[in-house]
Amino acid sequence: MTLLRMAASYRQSGDLIRLRIIALREAAKTASPEERSCLEQRIRDLNVLYRETREIALVLERYYDRRYHNNERYTL
Repeated sequence: MTLLRMAASYRQSGDLIRLRIIALREAAKTASPEERSCLEQRIRDLNVLYRETREIALVLERYYDRRYHNNERYTL
């Protein structure tokens, strides 16, 4: 698997995570206060995962680009 294919896979996973976040936000609107609290915590966790997935996809896409500055969070 090439880095570009891995990046595309990460992008696709990120899209699925984003769709789940949207669905959880909709569910939180009609949930009870206890359920809403659990859903909001899950949304926060998924937002972190979504951000990291997008960042890794970007690093993989630009790995061989000399003009791209390395991301300090994901260095070798």
